[in-house]
Amino acid sequence: MPKKGVLLLNIGSPRTYQVHDVKKYLKTFLMDKDIISIPYPARWLLVHGLIVPRRAPYSAANYQKIWMTNEGSPLTVYTDRFAKKLQAELGEDYVVKVGMRYAEPSIEKALREFGEMDLETLILAPLYPQYAEATTGSSLKEVDRLIGRLGLEVPTETLPPFFEDPAFIEPSVQMIRQTLADKKVDHYLFSFHGLPEKQIRKVQGCLRTDGCCFEKNACAKNCYRAQCYATATRIAESLGLLDSHWSVSFQSRLGRGEWLKPATDHTLEILAQTNKKKIAVLCPSFVTDCLETLEEIGLEGQAHFKEHGGEEYTLIPCLNDNEIWTRRFAELLMGLKIVEAESELTPFVSF
Repeated sequence: MPKKGVLLLNIGSPRTYQVHDVKKYLKTFLMDKDIISIPYPARWLLVHGLIVPRRAPYSAANYQKIWMTNEGSPLTVYTDRFAKKLQAELGEDYVVKVGMRYAEPSIEKALREFGEMDLETLILAPLYPQYAEATTGSSLKEVDRLIGRLGLEVPTETLPPFFEDPAFIEPSVQMIRQTLADKKVDHYLFSFHGLPEKQIRKVQGCLRTDGCCFEKNACAKNCYRAQCYATATRIAESLGLLDSHWSVSFQSRLGRGEWLKPATDHTLEILAQTNKKKIAVLCPSFVTDCLETLEEIGLEGQAHFKEHGGEEYTLIPCLNDNEIWTRRFAELLMGLKIVEAESELTPFVSF
Protein backbone atom coordinates (compact mmCIF):
# COMPACT_ATOMS: atom_id res chain seq x y z
CA MET A 1 0.00 0.00 0.00
CA PRO A 2 1.42 3.45 -0.92
CA LYS A 3 2.75 5.53 1.96
CA LYS A 4 3.19 9.24 2.50
CA GLY A 5 6.76 10.46 2.59
CA VAL A 6 7.83 13.28 4.89
CA LEU A 7 11.05 15.13 4.07
CA LEU A 8 12.24 17.25 6.99
CA LEU A 9 14.37 20.08 5.64
CA ASN A 10 17.02 21.77 7.76
CA ILE A 11 20.26 23.69 7.22
CA GLY A 12 22.76 21.12 8.47
CA SER A 13 26.10 21.26 10.30
CA PRO A 14 29.72 20.32 9.70
CA ARG A 15 30.54 16.61 10.04
CA THR A 16 32.99 17.38 12.84
CA TYR A 17 34.30 20.52 14.53
CA GLN A 18 37.68 20.09 12.85
CA VAL A 19 38.70 23.09 10.75
CA HIS A 20 38.78 21.17 7.44
CA ASP A 21 35.18 19.95 7.92
CA VAL A 22 34.01 23.41 8.95
CA LYS A 23 35.67 24.87 5.86
CA LYS A 24 33.88 22.38 3.62
CA TYR A 25 30.53 23.17 5.23
CA LEU A 26 31.01 26.95 5.06
CA LYS A 27 31.98 26.84 1.38
CA THR A 28 28.86 24.85 0.50
CA PHE A 29 26.66 27.11 2.61
CA LEU A 30 28.05 30.48 1.54
CA MET A 31 28.25 29.64 -2.16
CA ASP A 32 24.46 29.40 -2.27
CA LYS A 33 23.26 32.48 -4.15
CA ASP A 34 20.30 32.73 -1.78
CA ILE A 35 22.81 33.30 1.05
CA ILE A 36 25.22 35.69 -0.71
CA SER A 37 23.42 37.18 -3.68
CA ILE A 38 26.26 38.51 -5.80
CA PRO A 39 27.51 37.20 -9.19
CA TYR A 40 29.19 33.79 -9.04
CA PRO A 41 32.80 34.88 -9.77
CA ALA A 42 32.72 37.57 -7.08
CA ARG A 43 30.96 35.21 -4.67
CA TRP A 44 33.59 32.50 -5.24
CA LEU A 45 36.45 34.90 -4.57
CA LEU A 46 34.76 36.34 -1.49
CA VAL A 47 33.89 32.96 0.01
CA HIS A 48 37.04 30.99 -0.86
CA GLY A 49 39.53 33.82 -0.61
CA LEU A 50 38.29 35.88 2.32
CA ILE A 51 35.39 34.63 4.44
CA VAL A 52 36.14 30.91 4.85
CA PRO A 53 39.89 31.19 5.57
CA ARG A 54 39.19 33.78 8.26
CA ARG A 55 36.00 32.36 9.68
CA ALA A 56 36.60 28.60 9.68
CA PRO A 57 39.10 28.42 12.61
CA TYR A 58 36.88 30.70 14.72
CA SER A 59 33.73 28.74 13.86
CA ALA A 60 35.47 25.41 14.50
CA ALA A 61 36.44 26.54 18.00
CA ASN A 62 32.86 27.61 18.66
CA TYR A 63 31.42 24.33 17.37
CA GLN A 64 33.74 22.48 19.75
CA LYS A 65 32.23 24.38 22.70
CA ILE A 66 28.73 23.07 21.99
CA TRP A 67 29.51 19.67 20.42
CA MET A 68 27.63 16.75 21.97
CA THR A 69 30.33 14.25 22.93
CA ASN A 70 30.13 10.96 21.01
CA GLU A 71 26.99 12.20 19.21
CA GLY A 72 27.79 15.21 17.05
CA SER A 73 26.43 18.64 16.24
CA PRO A 74 23.35 19.54 18.33
CA LEU A 75 21.39 20.53 15.22
CA THR A 76 22.08 17.16 13.58
CA VAL A 77 21.49 15.14 16.75
CA TYR A 78 18.23 16.84 17.69
CA THR A 79 16.88 16.78 14.14
CA ASP A 80 17.56 13.05 13.96
CA ARG A 81 15.89 12.45 17.34
CA PHE A 82 12.91 14.54 16.26
CA ALA A 83 12.59 12.55 13.02
CA LYS A 84 12.56 9.24 14.90
CA LYS A 85 9.90 10.46 17.35
CA LEU A 86 7.86 11.96 14.52
CA GLN A 87 7.96 8.62 12.70
CA ALA A 88 6.53 6.95 15.80
CA GLU A 89 3.79 9.58 16.06
CA LEU A 90 2.78 9.34 12.40
CA GLY A 91 2.80 5.55 12.27
CA GLU A 92 3.37 3.04 9.51
CA ASP A 93 1.42 4.99 6.86
CA TYR A 94 4.27 7.53 6.75
CA VAL A 95 8.00 7.40 6.08
CA VAL A 96 10.05 10.20 7.62
CA LYS A 97 13.49 11.21 6.37
CA VAL A 98 15.82 14.15 7.00
CA GLY A 99 17.38 16.21 4.21
CA MET A 100 20.04 18.77 5.17
CA ARG A 101 20.50 21.62 2.73
CA TYR A 102 24.28 21.90 3.11
CA ALA A 103 25.33 18.70 4.87
CA GLU A 104 24.59 15.03 5.49
CA PRO A 105 22.16 13.37 5.42
CA SER A 106 21.61 15.28 2.20
CA ILE A 107 18.39 16.15 0.42
CA GLU A 108 19.60 14.13 -2.55
CA LYS A 109 20.15 11.02 -0.44
CA ALA A 110 16.65 11.27 1.02
CA LEU A 111 15.05 11.81 -2.40
CA ARG A 112 16.88 8.83 -3.89
CA GLU A 113 15.57 6.64 -1.09
CA PHE A 114 12.05 7.99 -1.52
CA GLY A 115 12.36 7.29 -5.24
CA GLU A 116 12.69 3.57 -4.51
CA MET A 117 9.40 3.54 -2.58
CA ASP A 118 5.76 3.42 -3.60
CA LEU A 119 4.66 6.84 -2.37
CA GLU A 120 1.18 8.33 -2.46
CA THR A 121 2.63 11.80 -1.92
CA LEU A 122 5.76 13.49 -0.60
CA ILE A 123 5.31 16.13 2.07
CA LEU A 124 8.05 18.75 2.11
CA ALA A 125 8.41 20.04 5.66
CA PRO A 126 10.88 22.92 6.09
CA LEU A 127 11.84 23.17 9.77
CA TYR A 128 11.93 26.97 9.62
CA PRO A 129 8.96 28.64 11.37
CA GLN A 130 9.25 31.88 9.36
CA TYR A 131 9.74 32.02 5.60
CA ALA A 132 12.99 33.36 4.18
CA GLU A 133 14.52 32.85 0.75
CA ALA A 134 17.80 31.95 2.45
CA THR A 135 16.22 29.05 4.35
CA THR A 136 12.84 27.77 3.18
CA GLY A 137 13.21 29.20 -0.31
CA SER A 138 16.66 27.77 -0.90
CA SER A 139 15.73 24.34 0.48
CA LEU A 140 12.61 24.05 -1.67
CA LYS A 141 14.50 25.18 -4.78
CA GLU A 142 17.05 22.44 -4.15
CA VAL A 143 14.29 19.86 -3.76
CA ASP A 144 12.71 20.96 -7.06
CA ARG A 145 16.07 20.85 -8.82
CA LEU A 146 16.88 17.37 -7.56
CA ILE A 147 13.41 15.96 -8.26
CA GLY A 148 13.85 17.08 -11.85
CA ARG A 149 17.39 15.74 -12.15
CA LEU A 150 16.51 12.40 -10.58
CA GLY A 151 13.34 12.09 -12.67
CA LEU A 152 11.11 11.45 -9.66
CA GLU A 153 7.41 11.35 -10.38
CA VAL A 154 5.60 11.84 -7.11
CA PRO A 155 3.03 14.46 -6.08
CA THR A 156 4.39 16.87 -3.49
CA GLU A 157 2.79 18.97 -0.78
CA THR A 158 4.61 21.70 1.11
CA LEU A 159 4.02 22.57 4.74
CA PRO A 160 3.53 26.35 4.91
CA PRO A 161 5.39 28.53 7.44
CA PHE A 162 4.07 27.80 10.93
CA PHE A 163 5.28 31.01 12.59
CA GLU A 164 2.02 31.59 14.49
CA ASP A 165 0.36 28.19 14.32
CA PRO A 166 -0.73 26.91 17.76
CA ALA A 167 1.18 23.71 16.99
CA PHE A 168 4.37 25.78 17.27
CA ILE A 169 3.32 28.53 19.67
CA GLU A 170 1.83 26.39 22.42
CA PRO A 171 4.79 24.00 22.87
CA SER A 172 7.06 27.07 22.82
CA VAL A 173 5.07 28.67 25.62
CA GLN A 174 5.14 25.47 27.63
CA MET A 175 8.92 25.26 27.18
CA ILE A 176 9.26 28.83 28.47
CA ARG A 177 7.08 28.13 31.50
CA GLN A 178 9.01 25.01 32.34
CA THR A 179 12.40 26.71 32.03
CA LEU A 180 11.36 29.77 34.04
CA ALA A 181 9.29 27.97 36.67
CA ASP A 182 11.09 29.50 39.69
CA LYS A 183 12.80 32.48 38.09
CA LYS A 184 12.09 36.17 38.23
CA VAL A 185 12.36 37.82 34.82
CA ASP A 186 12.53 41.57 34.14
CA HIS A 187 12.42 41.31 30.36
CA TYR A 188 11.92 38.77 27.56
CA LEU A 189 14.08 39.15 24.47
CA PHE A 190 13.09 37.39 21.24
CA SER A 191 16.29 37.04 19.21
CA PHE A 192 15.68 36.01 15.59
CA HIS A 193 18.29 35.15 13.00
CA GLY A 194 19.12 38.26 11.03
CA LEU A 195 18.86 38.87 7.29
CA PRO A 196 20.23 41.63 5.07
CA GLU A 197 17.64 44.38 4.69
CA LYS A 198 17.88 44.14 0.90
CA GLN A 199 16.43 40.62 1.09
CA ILE A 200 13.39 41.93 2.97
CA ARG A 201 12.95 44.85 0.55
CA LYS A 202 12.58 42.38 -2.32
CA VAL A 203 9.06 41.78 -1.01
CA GLN A 204 6.92 44.59 -2.37
CA GLY A 205 5.93 47.09 0.29
CA CYS A 206 8.12 45.62 3.03
CA LEU A 207 10.44 47.50 5.37
CA ARG A 208 8.87 50.84 4.49
CA THR A 209 8.41 51.84 8.15
CA ASP A 210 9.17 50.43 11.58
CA GLY A 211 5.51 49.48 11.95
CA CYS A 212 4.74 48.03 8.52
CA CYS A 213 5.15 44.49 9.87
CA PHE A 214 2.00 44.97 11.93
CA GLU A 215 -0.17 45.98 8.99
CA LYS A 216 -2.93 43.68 7.80
CA ASN A 217 -1.69 40.81 5.60
CA ALA A 218 1.98 41.71 6.13
CA CYS A 219 2.80 38.10 6.98
CA ALA A 220 0.86 36.75 4.00
CA LYS A 221 3.47 38.28 1.69
CA ASN A 222 6.08 35.90 3.15
CA CYS A 223 7.82 38.83 4.79
CA TYR A 224 10.35 37.30 7.17
CA ARG A 225 10.46 40.33 9.47
CA ALA A 226 6.67 40.48 9.74
CA GLN A 227 6.48 36.76 10.51
CA CYS A 228 9.15 37.14 13.21
CA TYR A 229 7.13 39.86 14.90
CA ALA A 230 3.99 37.73 14.58
CA THR A 231 5.73 34.83 16.35
CA ALA A 232 6.96 37.04 19.16
CA THR A 233 3.56 38.70 19.55
CA ARG A 234 1.69 35.38 19.76
CA ILE A 235 4.10 34.00 22.38
CA ALA A 236 4.07 37.23 24.39
CA GLU A 237 0.26 37.34 24.35
CA SER A 238 0.06 33.72 25.47
CA LEU A 239 2.43 34.49 28.35
CA GLY A 240 0.36 37.52 29.32
CA LEU A 241 3.26 39.94 28.87
CA LEU A 242 2.87 43.69 28.71
CA ASP A 243 4.33 45.36 25.62
CA SER A 244 7.03 46.98 27.75
CA HIS A 245 8.27 43.63 29.04
CA TRP A 246 9.35 42.07 25.75
CA SER A 247 11.21 43.09 22.64
CA VAL A 248 12.57 41.71 19.36
CA SER A 249 16.13 41.75 18.04
CA PHE A 250 18.12 40.12 15.24
CA GLN A 251 21.38 38.20 15.55
CA SER A 252 24.12 36.64 13.36
CA ARG A 253 25.15 39.57 11.17
CA LEU A 254 27.64 38.76 8.41
CA GLY A 255 29.43 41.39 6.36
CA ARG A 256 29.16 45.17 6.22
CA GLY A 257 25.74 45.62 4.63
CA GLU A 258 22.64 46.82 6.42
CA TRP A 259 20.99 44.00 8.37
CA LEU A 260 17.70 43.85 10.21
CA LYS A 261 17.66 45.94 13.37
CA PRO A 262 17.90 46.17 16.27
CA ALA A 263 20.94 43.95 16.69
CA THR A 264 20.84 41.46 19.53
CA ASP A 265 24.26 42.35 20.95
CA HIS A 266 23.38 46.05 21.09
CA THR A 267 19.97 45.26 22.60
CA LEU A 268 21.60 43.19 25.36
CA GLU A 269 23.78 46.18 26.25
CA ILE A 270 20.79 48.50 26.47
CA LEU A 271 18.79 46.07 28.60
CA ALA A 272 21.66 45.61 31.04
CA GLN A 273 22.15 49.37 31.32
CA THR A 274 18.45 50.19 31.81
CA ASN A 275 17.86 48.09 34.91
CA LYS A 276 16.68 44.96 33.08
CA LYS A 277 19.04 42.85 35.14
CA LYS A 278 17.26 39.50 34.83
CA ILE A 279 16.30 38.50 31.33
CA ALA A 280 15.08 35.47 29.42
CA VAL A 281 16.23 35.08 25.81
CA LEU A 282 14.29 33.07 23.22
CA CYS A 283 15.37 32.12 19.69
CA PRO A 284 12.10 31.23 17.93
CA SER A 285 13.47 31.31 14.39
CA PHE A 286 14.96 27.92 15.27
CA VAL A 287 13.18 24.73 16.27
CA THR A 288 16.50 22.97 16.94
CA ASP A 289 19.36 24.18 19.10
CA CYS A 290 22.52 24.90 17.12
CA LEU A 291 25.62 27.08 17.01
CA GLU A 292 23.54 30.25 16.76
CA THR A 293 21.48 29.46 19.86
CA LEU A 294 23.88 27.61 22.15
CA GLU A 295 27.12 29.45 21.45
CA GLU A 296 26.25 32.84 19.94
CA ILE A 297 23.30 33.54 22.26
CA GLY A 298 23.84 31.08 25.13
CA LEU A 299 27.55 31.74 25.71
CA GLU A 300 28.58 34.94 23.91
CA GLY A 301 25.28 36.66 24.55
CA GLN A 302 25.32 35.88 28.24
CA ALA A 303 28.92 37.08 28.63
CA HIS A 304 28.10 40.30 26.74
CA PHE A 305 25.03 40.96 28.89
CA LYS A 306 26.92 40.49 32.15
CA GLU A 307 29.89 42.58 30.98
CA HIS A 308 27.49 45.51 30.67
CA GLY A 309 25.91 45.08 34.09
CA GLY A 310 23.38 42.30 33.63
CA GLU A 311 22.91 39.78 36.42
CA GLU A 312 20.77 36.78 35.46
CA TYR A 313 20.50 35.45 31.92
CA THR A 314 18.34 32.48 30.96
CA LEU A 315 18.41 30.98 27.49
CA ILE A 316 15.18 29.15 26.65
CA PRO A 317 15.97 25.87 24.85
CA CYS A 318 14.60 25.30 21.38
CA LEU A 319 11.83 22.73 21.01
CA ASN A 320 14.30 20.11 19.73
CA ASP A 321 12.69 16.67 20.17
CA ASN A 322 10.17 17.76 22.79
CA GLU A 323 7.32 15.23 22.83
CA ILE A 324 4.49 17.79 22.81
CA TRP A 325 6.08 19.61 19.89
CA THR A 326 6.56 16.32 18.05
CA ARG A 327 2.92 15.39 18.52
CA ARG A 328 1.66 18.80 17.42
CA PHE A 329 3.93 18.79 14.37
CA ALA A 330 2.57 15.36 13.44
CA GLU A 331 -0.94 16.82 13.63
CA LEU A 332 0.12 19.61 11.28
CA LEU A 333 1.40 17.09 8.77
CA MET A 334 -1.76 15.02 9.00
CA GLY A 335 -3.81 18.12 8.27
CA LEU A 336 -5.31 18.46 11.75
CA LYS A 337 -5.96 22.02 12.80
CA ILE A 338 -6.27 23.02 16.43
CA VAL A 339 -8.94 25.66 16.97
CA GLU A 340 -7.45 28.54 18.94
CA ALA A 341 -10.49 28.68 21.20
CA GLU A 342 -9.63 25.21 22.44
CA SER A 343 -6.21 26.29 23.67
CA GLU A 344 -5.53 25.50 27.31
CA LEU A 345 -2.95 28.27 27.64
CA THR A 346 -3.37 30.70 30.48
CA PRO A 347 -1.41 33.89 31.02
CA PHE A 348 1.98 33.52 32.68
CA VAL A 349 3.95 36.49 33.93
CA SER A 350 7.23 36.64 35.85
CA PHE A 351 8.27 40.11 36.94
